[in-house]
Amino acid sequence: MFLPSNGAVVDAPHLQPPSPLPAAMDPRQASVAAEVLDARYAVPIHYETEQPDKIAGYVEVSDPEHDFRSHAGRRAHVLAVGEWLDLAT
Repeated sequence: MFLPSNGAVVDAPHLQPPSPLPAAMDPRQASVAAEVLDARYAVPIHYETEQPDKIAGYVEVSDPEHDFRSHAGRRAHVLAVGEWLDLAT
């Protein structure tokens, strides 16, 4: 299961008024979704630890990868860009 897990809050000039809710699940919510749906593998997506060209007003949780790993436990499989997940294992 691939889960958006950055908990981003968006306050963009063209989206007014800003939403009081995150635009994506945060790491804890994503891990709960994986558990509820009994996912064998849970892969966090839509987060970047370094974003030099990040849009102003787009704020993610501080360490989504670490938080996802700690909440998702054995289901968590954090992949590097271009890395494959072998579903046969």
